[in-house]
Amino acid sequence: MLFDTALRSDFLFWAASRVTRQTVVRALLATSPSVVATASDQERARITHVLESILPVSTRRLGLLNDAAVMSTLSRYDLEHIAAPTLVMSTADDLFGTFDGARYTAEHIAGARFMGYASGGHLWVGHHEEVLLQITTFLTTHESPHALSASPEQRNG
Repeated sequence: MLFDTALRSDFLFWAASRVTRQTVVRALLATSPSVVATASDQERARITHVLESILPVSTRRLGLLNDAAVMSTLSRYDLEHIAAPTLVMSTADDLFGTFDGARYTAEHIAGARFMGYASGGHLWVGHHEEVLLQITTFLTTHESPHALSASPEQRNG
């Protein structure tokens, strides 16, 4: 109920992100405040930007509540039949508990690559640049021949 109430009010969310920032970082960003506190200035600025980018939270309320409902009722997906190149990443201390599921997913998709970090929370604090590089490398390596022959306008929609 408290979560739903906070999501209804942009002002309450804004105030909470300043007054009880650590609680918001832990609950909404699924990242230990101690990980953020020991991060570089650049990473702390990125986390602040992420928090500020959530506003207006009231327009995201129904989607966030739907995400929570869907995540609690997911059934097992037939991972063994996925043929697309797959990169799966997570951190062991992601407070949403994604690490074991991410590793399991990578183990069951043929040829999938798993990148796991011991710490960083849900936002990979301290690993942002490396994660972006890995994603860029993965996408470049697995770019389809069709995408390579398409004009920049066609690729960008």
